[in-house]
Amino acid sequence: MDHHIEKNSLRVKLQQQRKSLSTAQRDRLSYDICQQISTSSIFQSARHIAFYTPVKGEANPLFLQKNTNKNFYLPLLSSHKKHHLFFVKIDDKTLYKNNIYGIPEPLYQTKDIMPIERLDLVIMPLVAMDREGNRLGMGGGYYDRSFAFKKNLLADSKPILIGFAYDFQLVDRLNAEEWDVPLNYFATNTEFVCIK
Repeated sequence: MDHHIEKNSLRVKLQQQRKSLSTAQRDRLSYDICQQISTSSIFQSARHIAFYTPVKGEANPLFLQKNTNKNFYLPLLSSHKKHHLFFVKIDDKTLYKNNIYGIPEPLYQTKDIMPIERLDLVIMPLVAMDREGNRLGMGGGYYDRSFAFKKNLLADSKPILIGFAYDFQLVDRLNAEEWDVPLNYFATNTEFVCIK
């Protein structure tokens, strides 16, 4: 079977499974994933952490904000570089506006922009992942393009990329494309794993 068709059918299946969770289930599992990350040494030593606003049943990383000594950032679609993201600092006063995909993005000033290579951790949304660090996203390639520079750096160079998902999103194997940027870690509601 063509692995593009395979990826699309896996996307559909796992997206449906995510959406089938109740709000209470989603919150409980998301909180558990956040606990896996927040107790790790890499999180505890990090100061600048990017995450995402969950949509369509995605696991919710926003519970990480209870760690008030951290700076948090959200992605925005770049109007200067097609299919790229940039990241801006948020706080409890931040206002939001939906982007073209209906995802809330922060309204920002230039001083709020954080250079991507200065982020310590990036909590990555995904549809599926495997234990090799391969990640299946929504198919737009925004994260792969934005973090393509990481492919030429040592695995532990900043930012550290962490997949964030329910345990049913962990699959046996994903076929990696040459442009795919691998995860450094992944977190589910049952484990936090460093990918060797």
